[in-house]
Amino acid sequence: MTVRKGPRGLASIARARGERAANGPRWTTRAGALAGGAVIAGLVAHMFVSEHELSAGRQALLAKQRAVVSTLGTEWFPLRDRIEQDVLLAAKPYEGDEVLPPARSGEFRTQPGIYLRMRLADATTAGRIREVAVDAKRDAFAACLLREPIKPQKGAFAEQPWNLGQAYAATRILTPEWVQAVQTADDDLRLRVFVEQYDKAIREEIPLAIDVIKNAQFFLLVLDEDVPEGVPADGGPIGEESLQLVEHPARIWLFDLKTQREILRLRRSGSARVVQAGERAVSDDETRAAMQRQANNCSLANQVEFALH
Repeated sequence: MTVRKGPRGLASIARARGERAANGPRWTTRAGALAGGAVIAGLVAHMFVSEHELSAGRQALLAKQRAVVSTLGTEWFPLRDRIEQDVLLAAKPYEGDEVLPPARSGEFRTQPGIYLRMRLADATTAGRIREVAVDAKRDAFAACLLREPIKPQKGAFAEQPWNLGQAYAATRILTPEWVQAVQTADDDLRLRVFVEQYDKAIREEIPLAIDVIKNAQFFLLVLDEDVPEGVPADGGPIGEESLQLVEHPARIWLFDLKTQREILRLRRSGSARVVQAGERAVSDDETRAAMQRQANNCSLANQVEFALH
């Protein structure tokens, strides 16, 4: 019997067998296409489900937001719009001083109210008022003018008066800008941020906003007029803090929120000299500036006090 030497069959077949043995089994083109299609189909299905869940989450959040708008918004929006119109009115050419009996009585000093101080140059539009009010602070003018004993207050008016910027912050979930941001949230993490904002507003901020809407009796406004001396030492733009360091005209307005009447209108300039006594004189520039602003603001408040009598 003759023994065949070498591989069986054709040489090409033998080589193919050897390559398969070395490289392992190969997927056929059809098998690969089917597997790839399955992966793509899975990804598409996942994306579809995720988008559906995201859309459902957005709609659920906005439905709750609309419920708040339909209740709180019906009271907050008219109050907000009226206050903004008062600010724009006060920014028009000044018509002279006026102090009506409700202001002379001083009753507002023991009542809860809303306060805003800003530059006259910024009182141009409702949008600009809202933008500036966010950073506005309760300064020494309000503290000195309203130094009469305040009836015990809780909630928003624990510190009298409430800053208008706080009211804007507490009601931000009611704004069209917040709604638009929710509508454009394109992932779960982003939507979760808005859900947390809503929950915090309902838990902490909305109750304060309700307190303001229900109980605020007056709106106290100060508009500071720019002067060349108000330019900061570094040459930057005039700001509220730099103006309060120097003598300048300021318009003081008091509006009765219940009667919707203007009860006080004054234009005064506050200025005071800070004299340090003792061995521990303050040398820190920032602290000294804060002391000067406080002195000037209390001087302005004293002039309003004088006009009330």
